Amino acid sequence: MRYWLRYATAGFLVLAAAMPAMADDGDGWTIKNKVDEEVRFRDNVGLSKMRTLGQSDIDKKLNGGETFSSLKLHTTLRASYDKTYDVNPKFGANAGGSVAFKNNSGGYTTWGSAAAPWGGLANGNNNQGMALVDGWREPDGGLAFATPVRPCDVDSRGCIKGYMDSTKNELAAPEFNDRLDFIRELYVDGEVPVGNNTLALRFGRQQLVWGRSDLFRVLDVINPVDYSRNSIYDELSDTRIPMGMLRADYRMGARGPFDDINFQSVWVWEKFRPNNLGQGGSTNNPGGAGAMFRAMNNCWENGCTVGNYNGQASALTFAPHMIGIRRAEMPEWNLGNTTIGGKIEGELKGVGFSLNALHTRSQMPVLKGGVLSVGNRNGNSASNNEAVWPYAPAFDIIFPRISVFGGSADFTAAPIDTAFRVESTYTTGEMFADNSTPDLVSKSDVIRYVFGADRNTFMPFLGTNNAFLISGQLFGQHIVNHHLERTATGGLMGMVDWEDSWIGTMMIKGWYAGQTISPQIVFAHDFKAESNVIEPSVEWIPAAMWRFRLGSNIKFGQYHQAFSTNADGTPWGSAPARNVWQSGQPYGNLRNGLLGEGHAETEVFANATLRF
Repeated sequence: MRYWLRYATAGFLVLAAAMPAMADDGDGWTIKNKVDEEVRFRDNVGLSKMRTLGQSDIDKKLNGGETFSSLKLHTTLRASYDKTYDVNPKFGANAGGSVAFKNNSGGYTTWGSAAAPWGGLANGNNNQGMALVDGWREPDGGLAFATPVRPCDVDSRGCIKGYMDSTKNELAAPEFNDRLDFIRELYVDGEVPVGNNTLALRFGRQQLVWGRSDLFRVLDVINPVDYSRNSIYDELSDTRIPMGMLRADYRMGARGPFDDINFQSVWVWEKFRPNNLGQGGSTNNPGGAGAMFRAMNNCWENGCTVGNYNGQASALTFAPHMIGIRRAEMPEWNLGNTTIGGKIEGELKGVGFSLNALHTRSQMPVLKGGVLSVGNRNGNSASNNEAVWPYAPAFDIIFPRISVFGGSADFTAAPIDTAFRVESTYTTGEMFADNSTPDLVSKSDVIRYVFGADRNTFMPFLGTNNAFLISGQLFGQHIVNHHLERTATGGLMGMVDWEDSWIGTMMIKGWYAGQTISPQIVFAHDFKAESNVIEPSVEWIPAAMWRFRLGSNIKFGQYHQAFSTNADGTPWGSAPARNVWQSGQPYGNLRNGLLGEGHAETEVFANATLRF
């Protein structure tokens, strides 16, 4: 099955090429193109994006014969190239340098120079092409890691096979890969009359949007997302990763008490893909996960130096196959690994609603311990033993099967001229970091929800007769089986993620000069992580084919949410080792969240788009 997608897509392209022969003579092709240039500059980094993007949307009406009342072919082709990896030496083939860890007791320890009681680093794992993970912040009394940051064709250290192993060209031109992502969308739409109803079918690579929220996803979890593009700050329509699927909608229209009622089923047949979180050395590394994972895979394969390990005053060097990430278990294609789901959607007395169910895999990675590794129960002795050591920080990355049940509703309150929307999900099978269990992970059901409101409001004092759009959202998450306790030394033991967490967003958007100039400001606040982002921007549309945008993305607030105290554990062995991962990294990163972990990534940006 290794090349199944390549062969299937090639066959689909041959079919698509033959389809124009089915078209009616009077039907032409509809082609819409755009070219997009975007430049971003980041504090202390310089150029963080210099991307040229081209996209073509191609539509063709087809002759449906006696079966289809409507038949259409749609294709979206997209290609981009980010010159940042060529022109900014902080990225690309010459990125990184030598690193040294700041110790709790003061002073620094360089990579590879710390005590190595179990053997040193592998040959070639030298102090070159390296960077501290989250090196912009203090270690907060916790662990500190370093990662190779050059592309995987230049430096293969820490590159996780089949997951985070992109070459320089794949980082710069992400659409050209083994998954043929330059074919962004390719599907056939058909409608079949069924009595007074309609069966609508869509087959091929596509996006399927569930839910009514923006920025953060609750119901909208069918397609994975490319967060390496610009973290969470680009439109989801641009960052969703289209997947090959069969979608069927049975549209019944008005029926009984319903103003509208429809049934939808979906089968995602394309091989599983996780969210793209970048990798160590990529320009966008949301949540610090890509850099952390590469650092830990390098620990496993080649050994590593870890700063402040187990509360020591200096760093400690580990030999290969002791700690870190061994591999990513990427699910192979089979029917059991595909995604199935369905929903009922309609409108009842002015309230739009949906009831949804989905059986899929988590698109976010989970670190699961219980890996066969070299361990030691005897302090600094040389008696290394290979076994599954409880509480040892030796992991595989997994993507567990989950089931998502949820619903959404939207309605307009006419007296206050405000549209409200709500959606919620109950998910089973998710797994969370937990340093109180032998494999450092626990399973729990999760409740997620979002409340949103949108209102057009006139603000004459701002010098315009046009209404401003004010949109607010509150996202929440509750871990049902959460458990956490205090240790004898005052640290925390248990699940790292917050039991309850909330993020609020607010957008204000206005229009001037005949709606050709549009200022906008977006604000987001993570209540538990105490982190914020504000993005002011202005958009100018001098003509239908042109759009220019200028703005900034400013992060501020808290960024060092410690989880525990680093004095609570010793490596391997009995219960104290439950806190082998402590404050700072990596568990502190989970409490900082996406906003806190992006604290040092304040940017200014400029964008120009030409449509023709």
